[in-house]
Amino acid sequence: MLLLALSSPAQNIDEKLLSDVENAYNPIPSPDGKLIAYVRTGWRRTGGTGFGRSNLRSEIAVMTISGKVISPTPLANAFLFGWTPHGNSVICYRDWHFLLVGPDGRVSRQADETGGDSGFSRSERVAYLSKADTFVWVEHQRSPRTLLLTQRSPIAENSMMTGAIVAPSPDERFIAVAGNGMDLWIYDTAEKTWANFGKADIHPNTDWDYIKPSWNPWFADSSRLAFFSGSSLVIASPDGRHRTVLHVNSPSGLAVPTPDGKWVAYMTFTPRPMKVRPDLKFWGGTVIWTVPSDGKDKPLQITLPNEDTTYDLNWAGNHSLVFDRISDASFYSHARLWMASVPR
Repeated sequence: MLLLALSSPAQNIDEKLLSDVENAYNPIPSPDGKLIAYVRTGWRRTGGTGFGRSNLRSEIAVMTISGKVISPTPLANAFLFGWTPHGNSVICYRDWHFLLVGPDGRVSRQADETGGDSGFSRSERVAYLSKADTFVWVEHQRSPRTLLLTQRSPIAENSMMTGAIVAPSPDERFIAVAGNGMDLWIYDTAEKTWANFGKADIHPNTDWDYIKPSWNPWFADSSRLAFFSGSSLVIASPDGRHRTVLHVNSPSGLAVPTPDGKWVAYMTFTPRPMKVRPDLKFWGGTVIWTVPSDGKDKPLQITLPNEDTTYDLNWAGNHSLVFDRISDASFYSHARLWMASVPR
């Protein structure tokens, strides 16, 4: 294990607010880097009842990389997984309904989760396998404990209870299955085998999954993936045989590799009591860092500490990062999308 000594902040720190009116989170750039899909949020969703999550707004929208909104009318009332490989649609889901929708609002594919014969806990999250042209998701069973399902049939089963987050590798050979703070499992569709990578901490906030941010740990060539396990940043091959482990002192999460695979960005957090619920933690004090994926140099601090929290971090090319900042306010009433330049 390598201990990462922290470096000074990058020279000429460059952050840009993408929109001062969009109350949104979970920005994900398109494969060509021209567009950013994201989720508008807030409270009092149409049809919501009581004080539960049915009141949470989740409206898919798209802006240009410079922040110009091109979908004032929501593309879908759903959460966002990401883009299809060719960038012609985004993958959306909510309440066990899945769909592919283009930036123009055209729905090219949709389905309702059917479930297995003995399932007792269905996952709301979904991913999409473009080569097989099918959605894929997790369902928890009594025996076997977990099924990896598609619209056609189960493709794998696991005797252990897994998380509900599904993230296929870019070449779609491997499928990562995780839950925040649970064990990370990788299914090899060619060898028909599972590999257990141990505990994976996507975000230090145990309630991170509530508003369904996206998570994608894969390097673009599918040769490795990056994730946190406790205070360690782990970069591993899909079979788990080769690992680079870097120790980070602060509570950390949201590890994401550059498209060229040379760097990994991540967040550190400084928790404090929530304003409304001092008995709970607010994971603010956020800082973005980058570190070479071979671990041979010090991390570079990309942003100054910010009082807000961040739920999602993604690369827009090899030299820019997009991320959200969510304030310590009730009902997700102040969330904004940002971009930061990354010097090399």
